[in-house]
Amino acid sequence: MNLSSTALALNMYQNGSCQLFVSLPLTYTMETSQNSTLILLQELPPKNLAPCCSNISWLIGKMNSSQQASGNISKPNFIFIDDNDYLVSNTYKGAVIQFNRTTLNIIRSATFGNDTMSINYHNGLYYVADCPSSCNIYVVSSKNLSVVANFSLSSNIIREIIFIRNSSLMVVASNGKNQTLFLNVLSLSNYTSSTPSYISVNRPCGLYAVNDSFIYIGSWYSTTTLTPVSTLTYSNNTWSLSTLPNTTPNGTQKIFQTTIDSCGRLWVAINGYGIKIYDPWGYTLLYSWQVTTGMDGLHLTDNYELFIADFSANKILHFNPNIDQCTS
Repeated sequence: MNLSSTALALNMYQNGSCQLFVSLPLTYTMETSQNSTLILLQELPPKNLAPCCSNISWLIGKMNSSQQASGNISKPNFIFIDDNDYLVSNTYKGAVIQFNRTTLNIIRSATFGNDTMSINYHNGLYYVADCPSSCNIYVVSSKNLSVVANFSLSSNIIREIIFIRNSSLMVVASNGKNQTLFLNVLSLSNYTSSTPSYISVNRPCGLYAVNDSFIYIGSWYSTTTLTPVSTLTYSNNTWSLSTLPNTTPNGTQKIFQTTIDSCGRLWVAINGYGIKIYDPWGYTLLYSWQVTTGMDGLHLTDNYELFIADFSANKILHFNPNIDQCTS
C-alpha cells in the first residue's frame, strides 16, 4: 500500500479490511477495541481545535442574534470558503462568484457555460458542473478563475462532488440519473469507473463525507418530496445505502445539503423550511431553526460562523457569533 504523507492513521481490522484516515473532525474521541489495531502514521492533531457547544438552544440564540449584512446574488445554490479565504457561490445557470467573506463584496466572477448546476471545491480547484444536456465539468483555478482542465459525465444534472481516499476517489451526486457515482481519479481530466460504479439514490444533491467510509446524502429535485437523509457506509469492500427516516421533511420541503458541527451533530439544510439539527444518526431532532424558507446550500465553520445561500430571496445570509468558548 502506497500511503501519502498526508495520511494520519491506518485502522486494521481482524477481517483483513482497513480504514485510512487522511483527516479528523475538529473534536474527536478515541476508543479501545479488540477487533482492530490503529497504526499512527504521524502525530495526531489536538482533540479540541473548535468549541463543541452542547447547549443547542443557547448556540442558536447566539447565532440568530449575530446576523450580518447580506450579499446580493441571483439564485445562489452552493456555497463554501476556499483556501484563499474567499466565500464562493454559483448562481443557478449563471456565474461563479468570489466574495470577501467579511463584507460580502464581490471580488471577481466568471461564467463557465450557460447551465451551471453546481460548484464544488477541492485542493485549490473549483469543479463547476455545466449541464445543458450532458454535463461538462470545468476544473477552475481558485486563484484567477482560469480553466485548467475539463471532463464530461453522462448525466443531465450534476450536483455536489466530493473526494475521499486521499483524493483518489471522486464521488458525484448524479441528480438526473438518480445515482451516486464512484470514479477513480487518474488526473484532473481523466477518471475511470470504480467498483461499484454507482449506488442508486433518489435525486442525490448534497454529499458530505465524514471520513472515507461514511457519507451523508441530501436529496433534492423540484418534484421530489419526502426524501430523508441517506447514508453510504463502506465495509468489507461494499458500499451500503441506508436512510435516516426521522429526517424525512414535510409537505413540499426538500433536503438540499448536510453538514456536521464540532459536536458531531447533523445539520440539515431544508428548502421550504430552514435548518434542522439532529444527533449524528438522525434519530433525535435536537433543534428546528426556521431561518429562511428559500434555503439551498450552507457553509458552517469551526466556530459556528454560518453562510446560507438563500435561493428565493437572491441573497447570501451571514451569521457570525464569534464563539471561541461555549457556556457548556
